[in-house]
Amino acid sequence: MKPEGQNNFSQKSRSSPDSSTENNSSSSDSEMEFVGTSAQGILKHKNKDERKISELKRMLAETEINLKAQQEKGSMLENCIKDKDDLIKTLQLSIDLVSQTKEMTIQKIAIKDNDGGNRAPAHDKVVKERKELNMENGKFREGNDQIVEIEKILKSKEEEIARLEFKIDESKLKIVKLEGAVKAKDEKIVKMKEILSEYNGTEYNKDDDEFVFLGFSKVPSIKLVTLPNFEPFASAFEDIPSAGRGWMVIQRRIDGSFDDVISSKLKPGCGDLGGEFWLGLEKLHKMTTNRRMELYIQLVDFDDVSAYARYDHFVIGGAKENYKLLCIGKYSGNAGDAFSSHINQPFDDFNLFRSMTYHPSKWWGTMNCNLNGIYQKSKVELLTPDGIWWGNWNLGKRISLKSCKMLIRPVVSQV
Repeated sequence: MKPEGQNNFSQKSRSSPDSSTENNSSSSDSEMEFVGTSAQGILKHKNKDERKISELKRMLAETEINLKAQQEKGSMLENCIKDKDDLIKTLQLSIDLVSQTKEMTIQKIAIKDNDGGNRAPAHDKVVKERKELNMENGKFREGNDQIVEIEKILKSKEEEIARLEFKIDESKLKIVKLEGAVKAKDEKIVKMKEILSEYNGTEYNKDDDEFVFLGFSKVPSIKLVTLPNFEPFASAFEDIPSAGRGWMVIQRRIDGSFDDVISSKLKPGCGDLGGEFWLGLEKLHKMTTNRRMELYIQLVDFDDVSAYARYDHFVIGGAKENYKLLCIGKYSGNAGDAFSSHINQPFDDFNLFRSMTYHPSKWWGTMNCNLNGIYQKSKVELLTPDGIWWGNWNLGKRISLKSCKMLIRPVVSQV
């Protein structure tokens, strides 16, 4: 079968009037056959190449599948290798442990089988180490006990500090109150000095060595008295016609208002300068020990009979001696010496009388007199020493007195 183009070409050649038309026609047929043959060869090659490409694609796909399978197999092998390595490490540790155990066992057996000469030092060393360990444990326990004891002491000290701090606070509060009281007393003293200056109209002079009585007067008056290292105080002064001028009143009993005085007021003094009055034990001690003093005692009974007792050296001890009556000197007067027997007697806040009952004494014992006892408002014979009485002056009996007064003044030396 010839191509359509070839037929057309042949027809055109045959219609040419040229004499070489047939030669050309045969050449053309040969060329057409060659072209057809070449086309078929190319087509065959193309088909062959396509088949080869398909084969290569198939082989590539198989190769990729095989590669993936190999990769998975490689991962499995790596995991397996890792597991093997872990197992090897575990086995190696077991082997090492067994080896160490074996070596320790061998050492123990060697120590056990060793001769006595080698075994004894090791045993002694162990014993020594145990002793040292026990000693250390003992020291540790002792240290713990000491720590516990120290903690107890610290706790006790802290509690004591707390108590002391509380007491300090209380003391501070008390000091504040006392400072207020002192301030009030100072103000009162200032006012008293002003009042006294109005009464006396004179000023007083201090002597560095002696206390000073202010100027005397013909009638009882209130004066200010100063003592070395002692706060000035007021007192009543009187002149006694038969005994001279300048007697200071230290005690007076006239109506019984002194009966209710509590013992705490006996030391500083109490009462009314114009009524029942007690100068105070501390003032008496300071005055009678600073210079020589004489004592004058006035007594009046309910029949208005009066008497007196006079002593030329009156001395009172200090607080440590309970204000003991140390001395009264020589007696003179008409009331009788009922006071000398009381020398060396301490001043009692209370004294013991009938049925073991306490009654106020406020005096230097109650043997032969008591001028600070219970006041009786009429003349009675006292059955106990707890009244105001003086020896056996009145009819030889213990009779209550209507009034009494004690006065002192410095002894004037006679040249």
